Amino acid sequence: MVFVRSAISVAFLAAVMTGTGRMGDFRIGGHPVLLLASGALLTLHWVLFLKALNNLPIGDAVFITYLAPVLVALLSPLVLKERLEGMTLLALALALGGMGLISLTGSEAGAGSPAAGITFALCSAVSYALLLFILKFLREDTPALTVTFYQTAVNAAILLPFCAFRDFKVTPRGWASLVVLGLVHTGLAGLVYVFAVKRVKAQHVGIIAYLEPATAMLYGLVFLGERLGWQDLAGGFLIVLAGAMVIRRAWMSQ
Repeated sequence: MVFVRSAISVAFLAAVMTGTGRMGDFRIGGHPVLLLASGALLTLHWVLFLKALNNLPIGDAVFITYLAPVLVALLSPLVLKERLEGMTLLALALALGGMGLISLTGSEAGAGSPAAGITFALCSAVSYALLLFILKFLREDTPALTVTFYQTAVNAAILLPFCAFRDFKVTPRGWASLVVLGLVHTGLAGLVYVFAVKRVKAQHVGIIAYLEPATAMLYGLVFLGERLGWQDLAGGFLIVLAGAMVIRRAWMSQ
């Protein structure tokens, strides 16, 4: 289904560029190899994360994968020449602690090898960190629409051979969900993320990314009626606090 949502996203982004008269954004830009490689890396990140979920308890796979912001914060001074802020370390510790608490509720065991699962999760974290650094470089002179379009197009192209001859049995409600996933969660959300990467420090982007599992927990409560334990509430509070610290720091620096 990742292929379907990617294909829908590609069509959406192409329609946006055509409808707004931004035909120049179809040009691949000055870094074609790096741009296309970033799309392949995004696909690899998704595959590695899914493989980690197949081999580890959900909480463990998510927690290890979300070590990526730690890598980003520690490597940013070397790769991007960003000064590592004391506030970043504090917010990172809070967010990582919150993520650890939330992961305690994901106790469903994986069916495969724990060693393989840990390897997949660590590689997923490394691929996420590398992708963020590539995005920071691309966004120095490449429009957000161009980056998002080609990343998603490469993702769909890589997955096409695995999906071309399969019979997808999807209900009308399922197709509606896929359309929402493609338009909102892949196309629009991806575009906003790539747009913001240029304006936010890499070490801050990583911390804000911890809001994703926290909001997923909230949506589970609101839309699916899932019950939250004290670990979820405490972990979510720590993550939101860390995000608020980063946002406050950004506002004060303007």
